[in-house]
Amino acid sequence: MSQTDDSLLLGISAPIFRDAAGRLFIESQTISGLKAWRENFARVTAFSICHDAPPPAGWADAAAEGIAAPEIAIVPLPDTYDLKTLLRQRRTLSGQMLQLMRETQYHTFAYGGWIGDPGEIAASVARRHGIPHAVWFDRVESQVVRAESGKSLPARLKSALRAAIFTRNENRAVRSADLSLLHGATVFRHFSKIARNPHQVEDVHFTDGDRVDADVIAAKANAAAEGPLRILYCGRAAAMKGPLDWIRVLVGLKAQGVDFEAHWLGEGEMLAEMRAAAAEGGLTETELRFEGFVSDPARVRDFYRRAHLLLFCHLSDESPRNLIESLHSATPLVGYRDPYSAELTGEQGAGLLVPRGDTDALVASLAALDADRPRLSELIRRAGASAAHLTRDEVFRHRSDIIRSQLNQPHR
Repeated sequence: MSQTDDSLLLGISAPIFRDAAGRLFIESQTISGLKAWRENFARVTAFSICHDAPPPAGWADAAAEGIAAPEIAIVPLPDTYDLKTLLRQRRTLSGQMLQLMRETQYHTFAYGGWIGDPGEIAASVARRHGIPHAVWFDRVESQVVRAESGKSLPARLKSALRAAIFTRNENRAVRSADLSLLHGATVFRHFSKIARNPHQVEDVHFTDGDRVDADVIAAKANAAAEGPLRILYCGRAAAMKGPLDWIRVLVGLKAQGVDFEAHWLGEGEMLAEMRAAAAEGGLTETELRFEGFVSDPARVRDFYRRAHLLLFCHLSDESPRNLIESLHSATPLVGYRDPYSAELTGEQGAGLLVPRGDTDALVASLAALDADRPRLSELIRRAGASAAHLTRDEVFRHRSDIIRSQLNQPHR
């Protein structure tokens, strides 16, 4: 491998699926990311765990989407989260990782942190052989484990043990990596004090063409003067997203007599519990609709653009793309404060934030906003002016420039 090869070895977090005909299926936004990386590097080699099973909704045929060697080579890995598979194949897999690193110039790995995580295996190989590498975090996995803990004592003890393992591995990764790519201000603040070389980056798959224009912003702001308050969340129904807090806020709004239409886009393990909480709180289908997984990007954009605001109740340190996507659609942010949400809203004042976990404060903020429609219209205009620099092309170019500047050194 020549040092002028300008190739990237990329560990991705979303699993690959292989059907009975041997076709590989990759998550649609991961495909978008692979193409963006290829626009910045001469060639890309990406690896992830592969399941021999029909793909779920949201995964697309990689070859049909133009993902093919040599420009973008995909390396399917065995399911190393399975302990027996890990013990049986770790040595072979480590050798394979080493060979891939020797065949590429730059190396960056999405990092999960659990035993058998491919990013952890790759980072371990790089550490042992003195190979410059980067690790990528868009959330603090140890906090996610705690947020998703069950209520029983055995469940809490199990989560505490898992969180301790995640914490140890996360900290070791950022202390040892030549570069830590940390998505968003919240994740950056969490790791920056212990990381060897931390850099804050962003992640979004919306392009300039996905942004609403000035005419749409003006029409949306004017239309917000009347009618039900239109509330949206787009993401997984998982504990870290605070879905029961989200329902609790809607129930509180109804108790105050606020007229609203809310939509939750996304599947997840807590969807049934959300439905039960909504029914118990007396929410009707007119007030709340669960849309499930929406695969059509154009339809997702339409939901963002129609909404008056994105309501979010994130309970762990993460940097979800939906906040940036919302701003691209002139939809202000109302939710729990953390460095990431504060930085995004602080740019133009495009939102209202309350302390994490304070659902009463969220209810009060939303009720006040419903009663003050000129203020809502102003927030919509401010959202439309926000995050103009955070587009797919810009954030991937920024990340690529950092990788080159920080990892451009000979292998040892």
